[in-house]
Amino acid sequence: MDTSVGGHGSLQPVWKPNWLRTDLVDYSSSTSTTTGTATSLSTPTDEMASLLSYKQGELDEAIWNMMEETSRTRLTEDDDGSWRGVQTPQGSSSDIHELTRAMVSYIVLLSTNWATAHQLVKEAAQLRGYVPSFDKVSPLTSLVMETVLCLEKKLAEESRSFADQSLRFLFLTNNSYFMWEQLSPTLVMESHMAGLARKIENYIETYLQVSWAPVLSCLYNSTPLCMGRYSSPAKFESEFQKTYNAQKFWKVPDPKLRRRLRVAVIDKVIPSFEKYLEYSGISPSRITPHDLRDMLQELFEG
Repeated sequence: MDTSVGGHGSLQPVWKPNWLRTDLVDYSSSTSTTTGTATSLSTPTDEMASLLSYKQGELDEAIWNMMEETSRTRLTEDDDGSWRGVQTPQGSSSDIHELTRAMVSYIVLLSTNWATAHQLVKEAAQLRGYVPSFDKVSPLTSLVMETVLCLEKKLAEESRSFADQSLRFLFLTNNSYFMWEQLSPTLVMESHMAGLARKIENYIETYLQVSWAPVLSCLYNSTPLCMGRYSSPAKFESEFQKTYNAQKFWKVPDPKLRRRLRVAVIDKVIPSFEKYLEYSGISPSRITPHDLRDMLQELFEG
């Protein structure tokens, strides 16, 4: 089917550049007919050039088809707010969403084959089917930026469906980190990736606050149920165990991010617990700071 780029930042089935129609050209050989006899004019060099041309045509076709399919199905919603064509995180998973993987692969393909993709999107913009959202950059740069920003927006919207706020911000951390790690080498997104890195830091800090600040608050409980300034360590241990058990098998697939999160949790929990024991003069009933550290090193194995 012929395809076209239509609508603001989207591709619609109407038009496809003629030079993508590799089926119209026979790259395998070149012949000449003299007195009714076909004579091959191909040489090893010609055959190699024809093969490379054919392979380039296949690459052009693959890039175009991915642009068409991704732009048609990406970032669109059904009436219920779910992403059309993809499944939402089953059971509210912290794992990387399949659309995140698909869109990042799409951007990497465009970046790896920039010259071909640039020609495709430039042609689309010239035919006035695709209208770039960003001025003062090439149409392809605009397309990449639009895709990243729209994906971030959809991830944020998807995260609001999570009942557990700790899981919500771990989901955002996982997906944003995957984008950052995969797209940072892309120079066209260099400035945006710096902003995304700061956003990841904010997601991690928010995760720590909603997950572990309530646990630590048990050490300094001023409610009438507690005698004096300090709460019983048993309450802290109970809340810690509950949070730990809930999150131990939450998934953080990237090893570097998993270590980073473990260190962040340890740095938030252990010093506060040690300070509590020091100032209160109370001995832990069951769990020592060393025990807590060992347990927290097992978080997020998924």
